[in-house]
Amino acid sequence: MKLKIPDTFYQIRNLRERIGASEGDESFLEKMDPLEEIVIKLEEGEIQVERNEIVSHGPFLLFKGEILAILYIYDYRATQEDLLSESVDKKAPKFHFSWCRTLQEMDKKGKFARYIFSRKKVNRFKVQATERDPIMIRKLGEHHEMEDVLLYACKNCLNETGYKGYSKDLSAQEKNEKVKSFKIDEFLSENEATVMTSKFYLESQRVKFSDETVQPMIYSNDFPEISRKLREEHSWTCSKCKVDMSNMRAGLHTHHRNGVKNDNSRNNLQVLCALCHQSIDEFHKNMHVSRKISNFIISNRP
Repeated sequence: MKLKIPDTFYQIRNLRERIGASEGDESFLEKMDPLEEIVIKLEEGEIQVERNEIVSHGPFLLFKGEILAILYIYDYRATQEDLLSESVDKKAPKFHFSWCRTLQEMDKKGKFARYIFSRKKVNRFKVQATERDPIMIRKLGEHHEMEDVLLYACKNCLNETGYKGYSKDLSAQEKNEKVKSFKIDEFLSENEATVMTSKFYLESQRVKFSDETVQPMIYSNDFPEISRKLREEHSWTCSKCKVDMSNMRAGLHTHHRNGVKNDNSRNNLQVLCALCHQSIDEFHKNMHVSRKISNFIISNRP
């Protein structure tokens, strides 16, 4: 479909030319990246998913193998009082960002259909409350929907990934503080790039190895934390072109030099911006880089 450009656009451009003003931003005329468009639509709300639409790749949950997913149970059978509590241990669903043992067990029991897929960037969700008290039932109904319910990250997800130093060896108070400090938008921005590179890498390497010579292509469970810490140590700056990506963390990658995704030895990891990563070798040249990230890197390189 051809994009119709409004007459006002030409009027503004002609005015700029007459007064010698800068060209300005015409990016709204550019066609949006298809994957970005899907992500934006998904961030508007929650959707129910089929089991085969959620793929686990190492520690990550991927919607249709492409988009980082957050999962939680919409109908947890908790009361309004339960859901409104801000206690970490309240009776309420936990959201999952990793293929932890809780999800594995629910999947084995055939109860995965209870989960809802969300891409909202806040730790607040739409949840159905179930009342038990007759007075509350008369007032609100036995089942009623609540918006913007504060939910917390699953401790199994945190423990199995070691995200931001979470460990079973921490005290109960320390664990709760880690849970409270977990921010979905931060996790998504830190790991979106990893998902994109893993998707393209799996496709590019599928024919390269036979069954006898196949190399490990799955990220280790602690890779999100290893990657985050390494990029943090580099002050969110590309080791090659030195562009500061602290304001666009999704565009800073952790590259495995030898291509083996579970080899996290220090000398095998390299911090690269998306464009440097894309040009690092022949296997990465077709790696997807969004227009937004590409423009940011080009505009901010020293």
